[in-house]
Parts: sequence; C-alpha cells; structure tokens
Amino acid sequence: MKDFLIVLRFELMNFMKNKTFIISSAIICLLISIGLSVPTIKNTFFDSSDEEVTDEFGEIEDINYGIIDETNSINLQELQNNFYSGILVEAKDMDELKDKIDSDEFEAGFVIKSPTKYEYVVRNNEMMDFGSYSFEEALIHVYRVSKLESRGISYSDVEDIIHPNIESETVILGKDSAKNYLYTYVLVFGLYFIIILYGQLIATSVASEKSNRAMEVLVTSTKTTNLIFGKVLAGALAGIIQFGTVILTASLAYKLNAEAWNNSLDFIFNIPGEIILSFAAFGVLGYLFYSFIFGALGALVSRTEDISTSATPVTITFIVVFMISMMGMQNTESIVLKIASFVPLSSFMAMFVRMSMGSVTSMEIFISLGLLAVTTGLVGIIASKIYRMGTLMYGNPVKLKDAIKILRSN
Repeated sequence: MKDFLIVLRFELMNFMKNKTFIISSAIICLLISIGLSVPTIKNTFFDSSDEEVTDEFGEIEDINYGIIDETNSINLQELQNNFYSGILVEAKDMDELKDKIDSDEFEAGFVIKSPTKYEYVVRNNEMMDFGSYSFEEALIHVYRVSKLESRGISYSDVEDIIHPNIESETVILGKDSAKNYLYTYVLVFGLYFIIILYGQLIATSVASEKSNRAMEVLVTSTKTTNLIFGKVLAGALAGIIQFGTVILTASLAYKLNAEAWNNSLDFIFNIPGEIILSFAAFGVLGYLFYSFIFGALGALVSRTEDISTSATPVTITFIVVFMISMMGMQNTESIVLKIASFVPLSSFMAMFVRMSMGSVTSMEIFISLGLLAVTTGLVGIIASKIYRMGTLMYGNPVKLKDAIKILRSN
C-alpha cells in the first residue's frame, strides 16, 4: 500500500506541475469567466441608448428593401405589416431599384407582377436568404385578405378557424429531456475530452519510461499493480481536479452574473445532486476502464511515436461509444442506447444519458454499475500483467489482442 501511495503521489504531482495542465486549465477558466460576464460588462460600459432604433412595426430601420408594384392593386401597408425582414420602400422604376441595390441603399428588391407573382432582385443570391421567403409569406397574406374581402368574408374570422389558439399543458411523469439536454451534453462531452486527453498522456508516460529503460528498474522495485494503478488513478484525480475546477469556475461566474442573464441559464447550472453523483460514479469507472487500456498500450510500444498507431482501434471504439451516447440523447428509449448502457465499453456514458434524460429502474442502474466495476477491475489486473510483460518487448509495437493471447498461453 505504501508503494502504491508513493507512485500515486509522484504521478499526480507530475500532472499537477505540468505547464500544459496549468496553462490549459487557466485559459479555459478565464474564457468561461469572460463569456459569462459579457452581459454584466455590456450593461456596465455600454449605454442601452446605443441600441438600434426600430420603426412603428418593430423592424430595424436600416434594413431597407425596394418594391415596385406594377399591378397598382396591392395594399402596400398591409404588405408591410406582414413583412418582418425590414422596411419596404417604393422605387420609381427598375433602374432606380437596381442602382440602390448596387449602392447598398437597398438590401434587395421586389417587383410585383401580379397578386401571386413577383420578381426578386438581389446583387448576390446567398444560400440562406430570408428576405424572399418573408416577402412571399406577406404577399400570400395580402392575397388571401383581398380575395376573402371581395367575397364579403372577414379574414380574421377565417384565420381564427384555420389557426385556432390551442392551449396545452405538459404533465411530466418522468424526466424532462428537453430541459436536461444541455447540461447532459456538457457533462458527456467533458468526460469524452478527459478520457481522450489523459488516456493519451498515460500511454505516453508509460512508453517514455520504457524507451529510457526506467520501466525495467520500476518493475523490480514494486509490484506492477502498484505502478499501473498509481499512474491511472493519478490521471483520474488530475482529470477530476481540472474538470471540477472548470465547473466550479463556471458556476461561480454565473452566480455573480445571474442577474445580468435574467437567470436564463439556471437550468444549466442547477444540476440535481443525484445526477452529479451518478455522473461521478459512472464517469470515474469509465475513465479508469479506458485509462487501463491506454496504459497497457503504452507498455506494448518501444517509442512514443508508435502510440497513436497502436491506440487507433481503441480511439475509434471510444468515438463510436461517444456518438451512440450523443444520438441516444435524441431518443433515450432507443434499443441501441439500452444495449449500450449494459456493455462496459459504453455503459459509463450510455447509462448516464438514460439516467439524466430518460427512464431507468434502480435495478438496471445497479446491474450496469456492477458490470462496469467488475470489468474495470479485471481490465486493471490484465493491464498490470501486460505492463510487466512489456518490459521484455522491444522493437515493433505489439497489438493488444496478441499480448492477451501471450498472457493466456503463459
């Protein structure tokens, strides 16, 4: 136990004193603090009187669109009332319309050919252009009003029938997936980032010890389980400290600026306690599971340059797990997500998504957590054996499946 604690403390200090760890943590915390302080800074240093002036229809006055009515029968006031992209300004003729578009006085222009036909004049046809769509909707509205009134029918009466004001109230018996989506996404993505980052760091640390022959001295000084478990747990603690620091900084920054945000982000930062605990339990085990694998991979290569190649299958598997969890957030009752929530390779993410956004029984949680805990322990033991065996393997990288076959034969 003493040797394990020595290894744990040594490896943890290596992480904590690493300049990359310190600088990246400081930059992330600083960016989050600044981002959450933007409304307060804006309210403090910028006068609200500088806001853009709007017209009587509530539209920004500096966005003008030209219009020519060749039919002389369109109710332009009604058309303006239903055009929400800007202000419609009449042009004398096509030449004036084109000139003002070229000089940026008009954003674009519309030439009405008939009550149901128009020509859209624009300098450059963009992929996303809402001006034309908005004008078409306004023209349809004016056409309907005109036709109904010519038959002595009130458009407002017809609109009440076609678009009745439906009132509804949602009664949630389980989880509010829409409300929980954002903080679930942030936590899952944070876990993904930590495992990828620290998994590679652990593999690199092991490979560098092997390349400079330090591993041969270490395995004769203490048990390989102390070495591999110390490294992995040190990485876990460093990841938890970094992630926790970021979350704590974000929470404090938001609390200081909540009033400026009108408390609109409360649903992100008011995470239920049981969700935090479940994330901690599944997240730590999932992190340890993959970190043991990355540690074993580091022992099977002789050079740090070979790590990325050897770790590719594991990285691809992990990315697939992440994508399953992300897609599962759209449908927590999908059969793929349910199966993934019991497979140790993916259960740490998939089960957390189901717990946070869907419905899951306590028995399912305990089964999934138990399988993940047992499997993580077994993977740790196998990783320690591969770590010891790796001291004798130099030259070309050894595949993980080949190393497991060698262990079985021995």
